[in-house]
Amino acid sequence: MAIGCVHTEWLFRVLRKGAFDGRTSILDLGPQDIQTGRKFLENSIRRNLAIDPTSDIAAICDEQNPRKDCQPEYYRLFGPKEYKSADLTDDRADYRFDLNSPIEELPRFDVVTDFGTAEHVYNIAQVFDTMHKLLVPGGLALHCVPAFAFPNHGFYTPNPNLFIEFARANNYELVDFSYVDNMFVRERTLALAENGTLSFDRLPIQLSDLDNTQAFMTKVVLQFYSNIRSAETKSALKGLAPSLGRWAPYPSDKHHMCYVFDLMFVAMIKPQGEHRPLNAPIQRMEGVNLIPQREERLPP
Repeated sequence: MAIGCVHTEWLFRVLRKGAFDGRTSILDLGPQDIQTGRKFLENSIRRNLAIDPTSDIAAICDEQNPRKDCQPEYYRLFGPKEYKSADLTDDRADYRFDLNSPIEELPRFDVVTDFGTAEHVYNIAQVFDTMHKLLVPGGLALHCVPAFAFPNHGFYTPNPNLFIEFARANNYELVDFSYVDNMFVRERTLALAENGTLSFDRLPIQLSDLDNTQAFMTKVVLQFYSNIRSAETKSALKGLAPSLGRWAPYPSDKHHMCYVFDLMFVAMIKPQGEHRPLNAPIQRMEGVNLIPQREERLPP
């Protein structure tokens, strides 16, 4: 469970959509390791917040990288100032509990994160129920989960339609849905560039593609095939195994082909008003009836 360069750029995107407005408390389901690199984070703060990043970087990073305990300072970039985390085994966690079981006696939070946690819990539906209960009315749920081609990572690879149907069944507002193909290569490219950006609106797979299920599935598979064969992927994977030499055949089982995978980033807002129990969604067999997303605010 970790937050990298792509996650950071996405959180700034969610910030620009106004989803963090007025939110002061945040609960991490699993204390997230911040893995952006000092220089990238410095440039990202300067570019997205238009401020001098010196004091923020000093609070988050040591000489080269974010510290293991910098989560409160990191999330403060997006607004929340009260940070807590929950985990069964991590010593950094403020709360200890098993996400397979219902959670009753915890305060509610303005933001609850699922950055690579839910898929590792056998009772995955309970994770969604717990997040729903722990969010204040109008609270923000943040998810980052595997979407395609990540075998044996966790117990589950949730399908994109899960989040659309969850939002509809429970009257959540869909703030943002970003399907990030070839996640490892995009992450590595951003990290090496240090001052690079990622245009989520120009990613090859968009929310609108979910309108036709068969066409969507075909597009995902074809994009995955294209990503495997691309020069960018070849270069990134060879960088993980330099001992293979310049002339090692590619693709082959000598390379880390498992690092070609897709992730979903989803931000949803719980409805205002009285808290209601979670409604379990049922998949629409005729396809996904899309929900519009918020627009990004123009920079000042």
